[in-house]
Amino acid sequence: EAQYKRNDSTHWLWVEMLWRDYFRWTLMRHGSALFKAGGLKATEHLMRKAFDWFDSRIGQNYKTGEALAGFIDQLSDKLFFTVITVSDELNAYKVFETLNARGVKLSSTDLLKNYLFQVVNRQDNATLRENEHELNQLDDRWDRLVSRLGSESFPDFLRVHWNSRHKFLRHAELYKRIRDRIRDRAAVFNILREMETDVDVYVALSKPEDELWQSRQRLYIKELRMFNVRQVYPLLMSAYRVLDEADFTRLLRVVSILSFRYNVIGNQPANEQERVYTQLAEGISADRFTTLAQIINELTALYPNDATFRTSFEEKILKTTQSRNRLIVRYLLFKLEGQESGIDYEFESDRYNIEHILPEHPAEGWEEVGDQDHEQFVYRLGNMTIMNAGANRDLGNAAYDVKVPVYSESEFIITQKIAELYPGNWGVSQIAARQRQMARVATSIWRIDQLG
Repeated sequence: EAQYKRNDSTHWLWVEMLWRDYFRWTLMRHGSALFKAGGLKATEHLMRKAFDWFDSRIGQNYKTGEALAGFIDQLSDKLFFTVITVSDELNAYKVFETLNARGVKLSSTDLLKNYLFQVVNRQDNATLRENEHELNQLDDRWDRLVSRLGSESFPDFLRVHWNSRHKFLRHAELYKRIRDRIRDRAAVFNILREMETDVDVYVALSKPEDELWQSRQRLYIKELRMFNVRQVYPLLMSAYRVLDEADFTRLLRVVSILSFRYNVIGNQPANEQERVYTQLAEGISADRFTTLAQIINELTALYPNDATFRTSFEEKILKTTQSRNRLIVRYLLFKLEGQESGIDYEFESDRYNIEHILPEHPAEGWEEVGDQDHEQFVYRLGNMTIMNAGANRDLGNAAYDVKVPVYSESEFIITQKIAELYPGNWGVSQIAARQRQMARVATSIWRIDQLG
């Protein structure tokens, strides 16, 4: 300690942080027990695990001073150091704390947190007591934000939050732009308040079961998650702040239908979608768009018209060997069934299976379908329907003439119609014809009248 005291204050700060009361008592008197007793931040659990690992291995393998010294020599030969030059002790403290706890490079979020502390700390007109109080308050509120996000990425939240209120930014630009906008204590606590306003909505957007949503909203949030569409988050976050519950529910329905047409069936570029959504979000925050009708009207550029959607649907292939595709196919087929029967089935129920009419692994009776046709058509939507799980297992890879009587007795209308419309044969032309018919029905299901 004396050696570091004789050097500059930055070196001494580093030593002081290493030997803070918490870690001195933990390491010197109680081993790892206090680490396990609770009270650690989430990021500090990594350090606890590292301590436990080294404590166990060193105790087992290096039982003499000479052996331990040899280990330290070997270790030091393989170490490398990163030097970070900071402007003051507050910066040094926060940077070191983050690096020490996480063992990773600083993200835009880490840099922002450090910058916010720096801005609050440098206010010359504040007393020491006021300054310390505000820094502690900032630290506590930041930790609550991190805790509320849970497994969600803070940099992703920060970007969605910013893009819901300001002009579009990519991750690489985020820290610099926010830093340029925040110059004083008031701006620091303003962005903190805004993040606290938005964090619950952000977390709930990926969790249909969240208590923030009512039942109809949960349905659309679940669809967006299934479609894996997150580009819409800035728009939904911005709209949630200004629309009443009924209009926000209608907007959720609109973006779900749009996502099905644009993303799932159309495979359109997500970067264009993100640009439109974030521009609209910024417009809502700036009060340029204040009603649901205005918002929906601005989505015209992302809405494939009926002819485009129908053409894309007629050619759509979804390989059900992938779990996400399998879920989407079930959802799609049960939507078609609901349109025919008026019954709202639980499409994820284990009671039902996807039936590939032309089997994925055809056996005897499918010789007329060549290998190339099988590869191109087995995962076309027109080749798939829904069945009771038990009946589907019993059919297996049977020939079509064996399947037809079973289809005719199905509880599902869309499956019954296969036997009715195609009683004699099943091949490439029948698959294409059925998919064209499905496309016509789908166009009426996934439709936004205001944009049609």
